Amino acid sequence: MKADAWQDSDVILDESACPECGRENCGGHDEQPAPRPPRWQSAADAIQAPTLEPVVEGVAYADSTSVLVSESGAGKTFVLIDIAAEVSAGKTWHGRRVQQGSVVYVGYEGRVGRRLRALREVAGQQLEHVYVIHAADPLSPIVDRDRVELPSRGEIELTRDLDEIVAHGASNGLPPVVLLAIDTVRASLAGSEDASENVSAYLRTVTRLGTHVPGAARLLSHHTGWQDGETKRKRERGSSAFRGNVDCTVFLEAGEYDVGRGEARLTLTTLKVRDGEPPPPLHLVRRRVEIPGLVDRWGNAVTSCVVESDHRSREDREAEQTRTAEAEGRVLDIRTLKVIVERPDLATSLDKIRLALGLARPVAYESVSRTIRRGWTAPPAAQRQPYTVTPAGAAALAEEALC
Repeated sequence: MKADAWQDSDVILDESACPECGRENCGGHDEQPAPRPPRWQSAADAIQAPTLEPVVEGVAYADSTSVLVSESGAGKTFVLIDIAAEVSAGKTWHGRRVQQGSVVYVGYEGRVGRRLRALREVAGQQLEHVYVIHAADPLSPIVDRDRVELPSRGEIELTRDLDEIVAHGASNGLPPVVLLAIDTVRASLAGSEDASENVSAYLRTVTRLGTHVPGAARLLSHHTGWQDGETKRKRERGSSAFRGNVDCTVFLEAGEYDVGRGEARLTLTTLKVRDGEPPPPLHLVRRRVEIPGLVDRWGNAVTSCVVESDHRSREDREAEQTRTAEAEGRVLDIRTLKVIVERPDLATSLDKIRLALGLARPVAYESVSRTIRRGWTAPPAAQRQPYTVTPAGAAALAEEALC
């Protein structure tokens, strides 16, 4: 990094400045600085320290940092602003209790006006105490030549925004800020998210921001890791410091989007709560809606989405999961049949079939086992002989070709 790179932060360091107050030509200090408060405490005091207090049960906690993780397009932003609306109103969030107060949403990935309008005009939310900040500059600190962290332009600007919102609320008798949401980590973090030092420095910045909204929960949205074969990794993308350095981790999983119904099933699972018990998974629905009175330049209705509770019974949800798993298994098994038919030279062992499919070993082995259970294939008659497709398997391939 260039020696003068830190100057972009608007922080000016002058070697002639007083090390105590930062002023040039300082005449000295007659008064002694205030003593530093002790960092230690007795075990008895530690026992009496307050535990995590939920702002949103199982999702966000006072004076703590949570991360909401999902694949791109699952609906993180819709969930975030839905939470913001219920916290602002002081209502329960799909059965989860909330602490009523003001919410600051910091968006790094485009404007959310249409989504907020859908919440207000379709879902009936008032959004009375929700503030929106459109941000661009990363929050990550700048490190000077002596490895000292300096506040970035993004942190300085957001600090000013938060101070103004807090002052505005206090002067107008409005509820204090209880939730600070930042959407997303990738857009607000500078440097590689795979480097633990970058992630840890970023999270320290988020903690500093929290001092400007005392008592507020800090909720970050982040993406999952890359896909691993046929299995999608249910963890934060990048460094493991995300899981280790935050107080709560929540995973949002989306099912297949039903185009006809305009719906996708969502499952919100709390993976970690520091010193707490994670609540059961929360089942939601992301539903496409038309915004009343709003059309595009060609006269087409403008749409957005709202998040609703999934009121199906557990039995109905489990039955749908079973049907989905069976459908996905059938698609994979048809691929396995095609490999056996088209590449008999590779169908002589499970490992060769796995390599031809490009799948992880357990996934490929299970697919071959299913084709045998379905009566679609027969195992080798002797060593180095190939698996073979039965008449039932040939019929399944023919049926698939007609679809």
